[in-house]
Amino acid sequence: MAEPGVHSGGTSSTAGRVAVRTALLALSDRTGAEALAHALLERGATIYATTGTASYLRGLGLAAEPAERLTRSPEFLGGRVKTLSSDLFGAILARAGHAGDERDLAARDLPPIDLVCVTLYPFESLPHDASWEEAVEKIDVGGVALLRAAAKNFARVAVLSTPDQYPAVREAVALGGTTLEARRSLARAAFERTAEYDATIAGFFAERETSGGSGASAGAGAGPGVGAGPGVGAGPGGGLPDIWVRGYRRARGLRYGENPHQEAALYAESGWTPWWSRDAVLEGKELSFNNLVDLEAGARLVYEFVRPACAIIKHNEPSGVGLSDASDGPIAAYKRAAAGDPLSAFGGVVAFNIEVDGETAQAMAPLFLECVAAPSFTASAREEFAKRKNLRAVVIGRDALAAGPWDTRPLARGLLVQRVRSETGEIQLEVKTKRAPTPAEMEALHFAWIVSGRARSNAVVISRADGTLGVGSGQTSRIDALHVALMKASRAGHDVRGAVIASDGFFPFGDWVEVAKEAGLTACIQPGGSVRDAESIAACDDAGIAMVFTGRRQFRH
Repeated sequence: MAEPGVHSGGTSSTAGRVAVRTALLALSDRTGAEALAHALLERGATIYATTGTASYLRGLGLAAEPAERLTRSPEFLGGRVKTLSSDLFGAILARAGHAGDERDLAARDLPPIDLVCVTLYPFESLPHDASWEEAVEKIDVGGVALLRAAAKNFARVAVLSTPDQYPAVREAVALGGTTLEARRSLARAAFERTAEYDATIAGFFAERETSGGSGASAGAGAGPGVGAGPGVGAGPGGGLPDIWVRGYRRARGLRYGENPHQEAALYAESGWTPWWSRDAVLEGKELSFNNLVDLEAGARLVYEFVRPACAIIKHNEPSGVGLSDASDGPIAAYKRAAAGDPLSAFGGVVAFNIEVDGETAQAMAPLFLECVAAPSFTASAREEFAKRKNLRAVVIGRDALAAGPWDTRPLARGLLVQRVRSETGEIQLEVKTKRAPTPAEMEALHFAWIVSGRARSNAVVISRADGTLGVGSGQTSRIDALHVALMKASRAGHDVRGAVIASDGFFPFGDWVEVAKEAGLTACIQPGGSVRDAESIAACDDAGIAMVFTGRRQFRH
């Protein structure tokens, strides 16, 4: 019994395979095209190709018929229309063994096409500041339609959407044709490719609209949304799209996820080169799932500071953060970060916003660390890190962390989307107590506020102006977060008298003030907004603690 979908006529079957008698090639990327065409021609297939692809193949001495013989129309509109033809799509969509379809093809003198190979215009390779005109001309219409038509008819047609597929298909052709299983797999890949392609284009439009960049005019008209009212195309959230589409391509597999029993892989957003590309890892073995999470958390934190900064991250939390002056270099920032919580620093990830030198690398040697991230490393630092086979040195520059305006988090069969949190430097501080913070206290409050926004809520940070003394985060009660921060400071041997406290959310009760006063803390920064703010303000006045409100909560769940 023949395999389902095998031609009853015109295309032969060998061991359940569909032979390729007629192929259509429309290639933007011609990688591997020569070998594929050779394999097809050796088996007696006729190749039809669009103008550029046909010219390329003929230049290699390979026979290629013009696609116009199937479209019955020459290309026009400067090449904008090449393959959009009912005759051509009929030759692709005709069903195997369907008498009516076969009669229709015969009436139009069309051969059934058994293989369609398309590489789309490279929209993903556009520079992100490309003009509207340039972007529009890189939007493939006919190629996407060809892929979808061939994938729909996988019962008979093999569809190739990437050069990576050519070797396996060449082998199949040599064995007599493609199997149903292979065609179905190729069809899935084609639909994934067109989905990725459309998602990349939609993402380009969405980012331009969100950023307010109308760009240059597109064709005869202006950019998208011109002539329409504000928010056209946006969802009910004011800028959020009605349909969330982004394309992500598998970059590489990971040994495992958060735990060894969890399968995991890493995906890159189409059209972007992420900070975690293979070139970023200078020393050491592959990055793990948890390494990647912690590295990004650390880099995002240190790049919020102008001064040289170092952050040590454990389980996506800052265990210690330190600053230094430019003249002191990275080593002073590292020592302050490590001193913040020496116990938690073990096995952590260290991030810098300044080049790491050999002296700093040597200072880190006594401590077991997973990864070190920085915008660059000196040769002496790399030599030092090379001595430690399990330590990864990773280049993460400020620009590499640039992302779109939206932050996402998955739910079961759903996705939460929110606007990326505004920079902490935009807050407007309001002194709420009789005593205003001193300049030194205010500097420490700014520092502690930034760190608290990168810890898990409920979060409390105790610090001085250049380093954390204790971080209490991820607690179910804010008073517990304060107690944890004080416990960690005490464990590390820090004297917190004269230090300041930051809270990522408001204090719902005034009980924290007595604890802070007893510890010797002298100033506090918090969002405010509790119905019992007056209670906290009065208690601070009685305790001599200066307090400022930011008016902005910065939860990080």
